[in-house]
Amino acid sequence: MKKAICFILAFVLLSSYAQSFSEKINAAVEAFVKDTDLNAAWIGICVKDLRNNQLIVDYNAKKNFVPASLQKIPLSITAIENLGMNYTFKTYLLSTGTIENHVLNGNLYIKGGGDPSLGSVRFAQTHPDTILNRWVQAIQAKGIERINGNIYIDAGIFDPYPQHDSWMWGDIGNYYGAGIKGLSWHENMFVITLQAADSVGKKNSILSIYPPLPPHYVIDNQSISIRKGSESYISVYGDAYTAFRQIRGGMALDKKNMTVKAALPLPEYVCAWSFKNYLQKEGILIGDTIYNIQMDTLTIQSDTLYMHASPPLLSLLHQINKNSNNVYAEAVLKCLGKGFYANGIATIKAKLKSIGLTIENINIADGSGLSTINFISPLALCDLLSYVATKNYYPPFIETLSEAGASGTLRHMLKQKPKDSHLYAKSGSMSGVRAYAGYVLHSNGNSYCFTIIVNHFTCESSLVKTKIEHLMLSLIE
Repeated sequence: MKKAICFILAFVLLSSYAQSFSEKINAAVEAFVKDTDLNAAWIGICVKDLRNNQLIVDYNAKKNFVPASLQKIPLSITAIENLGMNYTFKTYLLSTGTIENHVLNGNLYIKGGGDPSLGSVRFAQTHPDTILNRWVQAIQAKGIERINGNIYIDAGIFDPYPQHDSWMWGDIGNYYGAGIKGLSWHENMFVITLQAADSVGKKNSILSIYPPLPPHYVIDNQSISIRKGSESYISVYGDAYTAFRQIRGGMALDKKNMTVKAALPLPEYVCAWSFKNYLQKEGILIGDTIYNIQMDTLTIQSDTLYMHASPPLLSLLHQINKNSNNVYAEAVLKCLGKGFYANGIATIKAKLKSIGLTIENINIADGSGLSTINFISPLALCDLLSYVATKNYYPPFIETLSEAGASGTLRHMLKQKPKDSHLYAKSGSMSGVRAYAGYVLHSNGNSYCFTIIVNHFTCESSLVKTKIEHLMLSLIE
């Protein structure tokens, strides 16, 4: 009898808590959607209780929104299930010809495997110097001191279109719009350090560029200095098919120095050119010309000198979700599609359909979320997150997300959250879009998944972020 009474009391208390939480969060949502700063915005909010998969909040939850980087959530889940968390991209250094008296009478080949981390400074094993040094050591291990031939690039594992057609011109010259190649290098990004001019209206000067670029590359610096205290705005323009970039914008005089991240022109060529220079620095002579080739058209025997494996997929997903790395996301999408956007999109849709989502209501254009023609509902994202919570990869997946107040794009948010309660989420932002989706873990053991998306707002994006942060605080308190 006592056990029965205790069970009933526990049930009543649990029900009472669930009801009070539901009432509190719905009241917070009501206040959020009535905020006059968001009068013109399109708002969608969904919250589900992971204990029973019950919907707690449904505000436009079935309507479609532009998700920005929340697009990386279905991408990540499909990649984990289709490729496995230990999947690696592989890049090969190959040679042809014969070795006589320490001379290779043949050519070197860099065969790209779609690895977005090749030459990245984020991992010790992918750093440019590490990669180039290992390639040189592999050549030296064969006793080669000179090469009577040239370097050939094979980037054909992916189609030749690194960016989606719907991406905006203002994005594709900057690092986040660089796109992906079959042979990428330094995350398809180069860093420009600018020095302010001595007076307003004069051109700033370029202090440094990293990684170094081939001498025929053209960087047209049209940026100028603007008055002290002004907000600096620097953008880089240029397409994926030329070795030209133009820098535009204004840099406040009191900034002195400023770094700008830009899309690396023809990264596969920069990779091969950097390798050629590294060889020559080590005293290994090689021809000056760099060619493109499809290895499957090669009619002579090639030998593998070195195979480089990327960090495992799970490590790459940390970069995709915590730091919202678009290049890594697009690489994973094309990997899922055997090199093609359309096939990768079809693979994600097939996975979502198998989970039970209505894919006819979802539009996928890319893997990163940079396209404005991606459409998905808050409910679909919550359904996807609740599905993941039932899988054995849920713990490592949740760790790929940013933790509020601790890591990634949420490290400066919710610093005052309750002790022993956690909020993990993927953030998404672009012009007119602010979005968050993830999990809330309460100190009492209750857990929820949520999606908050705001489209078409006209106030400052930072203001929308602050308002969403306040709403998320009500989820975790």
